[in-house]
Amino acid sequence: MPDRHPTAPPPALPVVTARTPEQPLTWGRASRVTGPGVWDGLTGAARAHGVTAGQAVVAAFGEVLRTWSTTQRFAYIHESVGEDDVVAAQRERHGDGRPIAERAALPDTGAPGDRSPVVLVTALHRPRPGEPVAAAVVPAPRPESLLHVRVTRDERGAVEAVWRWPADRCPPGMAEAMADAFRLLLERLGANGPEWTAEHPRLVPGEQLALRARTNATRTPLPRGLLHTPVIEQARLRPDAPAVITTGRVLGYGELNSRMNQVGRRLRELGARPGRLVAVVLDKGWEQIVALHGVLASGAAYVPIDPAVPAERLRRLLDQAQAGLVVTESRTDARVTWPDGVRRLRVDADFDSVDDGPLEPVQQQTDLAYVIFTSGSTGTPKGVMVDHRGALNALHDVNRRVGMGPDDRCLALSGIWFDLSVYDTFGVTAVGGAVVVPDPSPYPDPHHWAKLADAAGVTFVLAVSALLEMLAAHLESSGERERIARLRTVIQAGDVLPVTLPDRLRALNPRIRVYNGGGPAESCVLSVIHAVGRVDPAATSIPLGRPMANQRYHVLDERLRPCPVWVPGEIHIASEVGLAQGYWRDAARTAAHFRPVPGLGERVYASGDMARYLPDGTLEILGRKDFQVKIQGVRIELGEIEAALAEHPAVASAVVVADRAVPELPLLRAFVVAAGDGRAAAPDELRAFLARKLPSSLVPADVTFLERLPLNANGKVDRLALTGRPAG
Repeated sequence: MPDRHPTAPPPALPVVTARTPEQPLTWGRASRVTGPGVWDGLTGAARAHGVTAGQAVVAAFGEVLRTWSTTQRFAYIHESVGEDDVVAAQRERHGDGRPIAERAALPDTGAPGDRSPVVLVTALHRPRPGEPVAAAVVPAPRPESLLHVRVTRDERGAVEAVWRWPADRCPPGMAEAMADAFRLLLERLGANGPEWTAEHPRLVPGEQLALRARTNATRTPLPRGLLHTPVIEQARLRPDAPAVITTGRVLGYGELNSRMNQVGRRLRELGARPGRLVAVVLDKGWEQIVALHGVLASGAAYVPIDPAVPAERLRRLLDQAQAGLVVTESRTDARVTWPDGVRRLRVDADFDSVDDGPLEPVQQQTDLAYVIFTSGSTGTPKGVMVDHRGALNALHDVNRRVGMGPDDRCLALSGIWFDLSVYDTFGVTAVGGAVVVPDPSPYPDPHHWAKLADAAGVTFVLAVSALLEMLAAHLESSGERERIARLRTVIQAGDVLPVTLPDRLRALNPRIRVYNGGGPAESCVLSVIHAVGRVDPAATSIPLGRPMANQRYHVLDERLRPCPVWVPGEIHIASEVGLAQGYWRDAARTAAHFRPVPGLGERVYASGDMARYLPDGTLEILGRKDFQVKIQGVRIELGEIEAALAEHPAVASAVVVADRAVPELPLLRAFVVAAGDGRAAAPDELRAFLARKLPSSLVPADVTFLERLPLNANGKVDRLALTGRPAG
């Protein structure tokens, strides 16, 4: 038997912002009536299952609430109206998988009190012919109610449910959809349908599922070739056309092709081949573009690593990638502390004497193109394996949507260890345009970006919102908006798009088209996109959009069933071509995140991102299912930082949280419990310890010692308490 805890919360139904006190309370209303004879059918079917028709009605209502609630255990009030009185009780529903036939027989859980804003009123005694139930006997909805549903029957055996709700609290169309689902469920139960014994009846409205099917109808022919092969064709047709532009150098397609062949040929001689990884460790510059193309020309896949990471992390990543070959350049090579046994080749010095003749590809589209390591929740970074086909699918779709061509110039703001850089490196060269690479800098430099964009005639930028906001703020304060006069397309991806940013960008240049995009690294660069039009001043978010070519998005509940419109669930992404192959050398983690889902019949990636469908079929992102966070678009698993802290001898346990007091600039804060051996450590010592093991973006802003970590009712660490935010 489930635990009948007396304080079950109300159903976690979607709501909108509460009305202000000066606004009058207005009620929405929807009436749904079954066909005649449903009550008689319901009575007979219920008797066969050992319950009454009234009990079945109450259980059916609980199933509707379960479908629209994000919690599986909740309580609501049931008020049963007899001919002379009203009996009220609290009903509780648990996500224990019991079918309606069993759930209908469960007793009430106690006196109702005033805990639940959801009330079901049943007045199911036989009415006198032609006479409705006396309105004076049926309780009216209370001002604090969220849902008030009255169920009656008439002399024809039809069952009517009248739904009422505060019009300014329920999202548009939600209560009406619930009312439709309730009516259909009663009719199916009255026909003694399989819903009586189903673990969870499927109640999401058919029209919502049909709209999603249309939205997910994204099948598109795949582009041919490999990520690097467009350079070969462009070099043949337009050898002098610019391919890479920096402040100090411009590489035409002919030179890029020659250098790509030199790097690829030498790496092949040293053992590079399909399925193997070659590390690329260097700063921004033309050398990055040559290195990445050259690794692919060799037949191998590249694994990009930030040269600023601590020496221990560099060693660990190279070991995990089994990368014995590293492509770098002279400045980086001189300052990095390299582990023993790694063969390094400098793009700017070690390939000049190598034959630059044509190099035939040796890999297939399904061979690996790159492995990008992201932060891992167990303390071990995850290597996301992406093949040429998956990346090409995304890049081709972006180019088609925004009309990229040979005259376009893409400003490469992302580091190559962030998957947005895949477009910067290979997306614009796929159509014969040029990638514009900023100078290396330890800090974001929007002044430099603006000057470079002006000089190179930048037309396209794909970046996280934090970098775009920096660029917009610089242009606003400097008055140099003419520097982006040729910019026509901006795509924000990898983070939340602030509602004010699109109009700020368009105020700087009215020609700019703004897109919101997204998709985890596991869905190959980008997999969902939204063209941002006028933003409602009252909007609190901008939609994430709809799935891109050959990608399908599903929002599923905890039991992997589709969620109705407005109801949050976890994003599951499906694609035959647009998903990563899995995680490098980690079969268990791959199986846990890339799996078939019953009812969908396809392999999906369980993203951990929470979202909900809007009525028009677009997706709205809501945050992370776990405690993963993003800072400037870089995905961070807090568990990795916690695991590193726990390695210090003075730390018994550690928890890291994201402090979102300033939503646009979350800060990492660590809380530790000291080890019991008397070894003391100062917060600065712990931060310095982490700085030797982790990238700077993973080092918390501060470290606080606690006597013990706070726990919630389930015995888990109460992270919300550590952030100072109330639960809920």
